[in-house]
Amino acid sequence: PDKETENLVAADLGDAPTRSPRCYPRTYMGACGSKRAPNVEERSERLHEFFGATIDCEVRPSGLGSAEALAQDAEHGKAAPSAAAPAAAEGGPCVFEGMQPAGINARLSQGALSPEDLEIQRTELKEAAKLIDSMGARGEEAAILAPAEKDGCKYELAINWESSHVALVTQKMQAVPLSMLECVALVREPDLIPLPKWPGLPRIERIALVHEFTPNNVVYHVSIEPWGPFPGCDSVCCAVGFVRTDESGKACVGFARSPPEDEQEVHRGWSVLPKQKRRTRMQVDGCAWVVAPSAEEGKVDVTIFMKTRIPIPHWLVPPALVRWVTPKVFRRILPLLTADKNKEPFRARVAADDRGWYTAVKKQLGLDVADEDTAAGSLAASPPDEGFAAAIRSYDWDAAERLATTAQQKADLSDSRKRVKALEAAVAAGRQQDALALAISPAEERKVRNYFKSKLAASSPRGFFDPAADYPTPRDVPAAA
Repeated sequence: PDKETENLVAADLGDAPTRSPRCYPRTYMGACGSKRAPNVEERSERLHEFFGATIDCEVRPSGLGSAEALAQDAEHGKAAPSAAAPAAAEGGPCVFEGMQPAGINARLSQGALSPEDLEIQRTELKEAAKLIDSMGARGEEAAILAPAEKDGCKYELAINWESSHVALVTQKMQAVPLSMLECVALVREPDLIPLPKWPGLPRIERIALVHEFTPNNVVYHVSIEPWGPFPGCDSVCCAVGFVRTDESGKACVGFARSPPEDEQEVHRGWSVLPKQKRRTRMQVDGCAWVVAPSAEEGKVDVTIFMKTRIPIPHWLVPPALVRWVTPKVFRRILPLLTADKNKEPFRARVAADDRGWYTAVKKQLGLDVADEDTAAGSLAASPPDEGFAAAIRSYDWDAAERLATTAQQKADLSDSRKRVKALEAAVAAGRQQDALALAISPAEERKVRNYFKSKLAASSPRGFFDPAADYPTPRDVPAAA
């Protein structure tokens, strides 16, 4: 409450003592908030987790520069913030210095992007700092706390309510059995993530990368079907990824948010996907994530901070239901992301690496062949020579077998053969969705879609993977046909 309101309340209560205004937003208080607001130490810890040693100061939330707030700190024996604190809180030079745009070997403070893209990505980091600074309490102090565990991997979901339709969500996963590069591939190739149907649980209908501004700045589309009393929803988010390379150690960090409300049709020259039927468009105000090596060798820790608007008021979200659903969903999703058989399509795309983006990311993360050999099943493979990759892309298995000289290339060849065999079986059985899930390149996806759409495909004498077979879409087929 503001000072005037407190004085009015105090007058009604007689001589009851008044207390000075709290330094954090009112939205954390009361039934809509967590049990308590995060203190300065918590905010600073979270910012260090994301930005690393590039932030070396006590970060104060916005509005704490008043004389009254400083006097309150002095009363509790806290030192005044350093002069560098505002710059860090607002995303100053110290924030940019330790960041490299993912797949682009140049620090964000030095450029390597167009001036417009550079300014946009710097702005996104500033917004990430503000988001992390504003998050509610974690752990037992959260409004809703839902822990889970499977195979030594610990998960914690904490939800606070900024208002009736705005949720502050923190997710923390420890000892996830993935490598850093595997996590990068999961984020970069979301269409390869298996999306199963579970009776009685909400189903994600689609996760797709639908546009690219720069190699490290892309757009995702996520769609979730209706579940119980809750409506279906979809979301469009622009994400930017970085590799943190300061003395705190290597880490992959990123930030995503929906286009501004006044750019729901066209954003940065790109036509935003329209809202799907029977789906509510969710507005993600910000989502920051950090992936860092875990204390357990060969595993990673993942932390996600998200602020999002939900289509229903918070009082329609039963905490008991969240605590019941979360462990069930987590225990089913984790094996889908970490099982070796589900990594094969990701390995194939990383091995193909048509633009050399994954090679640049591996250099940023300090990965080499030695790192690959010590991590079983890792995606951190040495880049294949162009002839081998071309043979794989053209399904010339004999040529690929002759060109395969390393153990990783031989494994990639075996995986590719299995994948193509499964893809052919799915096409022959008429399972279009399964076939699309196994397609790993735009050309393959186009051929699968055209195969099922075209009336000519069913009677075509050519094999599906005949390089000359490029089945037309229906609008390309003459009316007579």
